[in-house]
Amino acid sequence: MDEWFDSIGHDEVHPARTEEERIILKQRVIARLASGDVPAPSVTRVSMLTPIRIWGIAASLLLLAAASFVTWQYVSRETVPKELMVSSSEGSVRKIRLADGSLVWLKNNSSLTYPETFPGPERRIELRGEALFEVAKDALHPFIIQCGGLTTTVLGTSFNIRTTEADIEVVVLTGKVSLTSQGQGIVVLPSEKAVYRKEMKQLAKVNAQPDEAVSTTSGTEYDMNFQETLMREVIQRIQLKFDVAISLINEEMNNCTITADLTDQSLQRTMDVIAATLHATYELEGKTITFTGTGCE
Repeated sequence: MDEWFDSIGHDEVHPARTEEERIILKQRVIARLASGDVPAPSVTRVSMLTPIRIWGIAASLLLLAAASFVTWQYVSRETVPKELMVSSSEGSVRKIRLADGSLVWLKNNSSLTYPETFPGPERRIELRGEALFEVAKDALHPFIIQCGGLTTTVLGTSFNIRTTEADIEVVVLTGKVSLTSQGQGIVVLPSEKAVYRKEMKQLAKVNAQPDEAVSTTSGTEYDMNFQETLMREVIQRIQLKFDVAISLINEEMNNCTITADLTDQSLQRTMDVIAATLHATYELEGKTITFTGTGCE
């Protein structure tokens, strides 16, 4: 209190006072504090709000705001998935495995843009060119492909999209595909084909050729229909398709045969079928799958 009263008249906040006025003011304030007429916090508040204190509070608030902004930017960057883009060269097929387990076979000078993960309510990607899709089933998160002026929406199915100079063609292999453009919408079923005419912005179904479904899977590991096939060959095909390593504790399992259509099945579903055939169990660690069991005896 003494230091505060001594400073009166010597700073920019309080007007200059004579020595006599300052002594009288000091005596009045101390007397009122002693009598309880003025709450002590009122005087404390006055003493705290000196210019230095005000600037200190302002600086603290500024630092807090800056720290909050930096933290928000960091968290925002962490929650927004990284965008990736891959492309294929002329005459080649490039396989991409998405974060949700979906497989994309990218063909002939095509490109695919997709997020590293799918954290939101949709699984949205962009295609330029041609690709065969095996979409992992997820009823709660629609899979959406933007290709030029055409939007393709599915929950889990397999189909081929091909872009030409004049058209965008969609051939459905399994499941159901919803196509929309410019307010138009159609649903395409297996063995059906839809064409979007770019110039007229027109979307319609057309007759699919008998061998069209077969040609769309050429150069891929899509076809996994096995008829009395040795397990050794089946495992090689599965490893190639899903980029995993499969180990059989009992080597005799390689000589078992299997008849099953594993086309358009997820890795887990495929492993379940193999395990049932081999009377075995399996463990998945990273990209390594180990089967333990008695075999097909």
